Amino acid sequence: MDKKEKLAKLKEVYSPTAPIKRQDLFFGRINQLKSVCSAINETGQHAILYGERGVGKTSLGNIMATQLTNVYPVKVTCSRNDDFKSLWQAAFRKVSFAKTTNGTGFNAEKKTEYSTLAEQLNQFDSLLPAHVEQIIQPLQIYRFLFVFDEFDNILKNTVRSQFADLIKTLSDNCENITIVIIGISENVQNLIGNHPSLERCMKQIKMPRMNSEELAAIIDNGINALELKISSDIRKKIIEFSTGFPHYTHLLCKYGCKVAIDEDSSSYLNSHLKTAINLAIENVQEHIKETYRKATFSSAQESQWEQVLIASALSIADEYNCFTTKEVISNFSRLSNKPVGKVNITYNLGKLCQKDRGEILEKIEVDGRIKYRFTNPLSKPYIILKMNETK
Repeated sequence: MDKKEKLAKLKEVYSPTAPIKRQDLFFGRINQLKSVCSAINETGQHAILYGERGVGKTSLGNIMATQLTNVYPVKVTCSRNDDFKSLWQAAFRKVSFAKTTNGTGFNAEKKTEYSTLAEQLNQFDSLLPAHVEQIIQPLQIYRFLFVFDEFDNILKNTVRSQFADLIKTLSDNCENITIVIIGISENVQNLIGNHPSLERCMKQIKMPRMNSEELAAIIDNGINALELKISSDIRKKIIEFSTGFPHYTHLLCKYGCKVAIDEDSSSYLNSHLKTAINLAIENVQEHIKETYRKATFSSAQESQWEQVLIASALSIADEYNCFTTKEVISNFSRLSNKPVGKVNITYNLGKLCQKDRGEILEKIEVDGRIKYRFTNPLSKPYIILKMNETK
């Protein structure tokens, strides 16, 4: 493979800005995909896929909508302006069918007209769950999969309640229809509301951060496809910098491999990683960079905002991705080579939860103890990359 071919292949194997759409480029998440398939194959079962921002939920949704067999898949991305009717209009517009009628007169040709299910919604001024069931009911000779991604964008609780009612109704009456809801959330209740009746018919699938093996699979697949090599040490560094988020793995691999290809190198070297870190910092989402700037800005000659953030990013997180003031103090003292008082750090952490500091952190009470975590979890790997930036 020559340089031009490698650069073209690079765009396919590493995709930091767009979700994965092809199964051969999709790695990890096997357990979650199996759970979704189990829901589809189980009579009257639906699913809800939830987790942090940036862990690959949309990529998994794309695989559901394009790669699963024996189902008619429909995927809709929800927006803040959507209501119950607009979401089903978007879904039904993707379900088309042909109707053939006989012409009039001798030797008249048959006439075929194409339409979509969305046209049937015009008869309803205000769409209700029962109306959707009415439209779907005759289609049970087929197996349909409706995927609603970015469901956390829905602002109206009435829409969430309508979806809950519809899922319950479909579970009882339309066994060949499966709805999968995907969104950013810590739990199911925040995403679709508290509906105990859904527990029986809705499989709850949590999307955790990727583990080391899954991130390594992303790295190695691309490296092998580009006919490059990478050392175990550099692979380990990329995994550590990614902190479980595939977005950063793709960023570091994309930019590092590009430098290697441009230099006609057969391997991804440490010098390539250094360049990739700088380029990843430059090309990370703008709102993450802006939040960091707000959090660390100071007119004082000596400021500890940046070091407090670094100390926070290096803290070991619990199951809620939270860390304690004690851990931050310990890390800060190690980084600065001097003892630091709890009062000062507590003040800094508190300010970092406020608007004028970008609200980069949020304060959480866990088991009666005050802890902190990054409001946007993707800020943590960004801070770690900033620590390793070559200036």
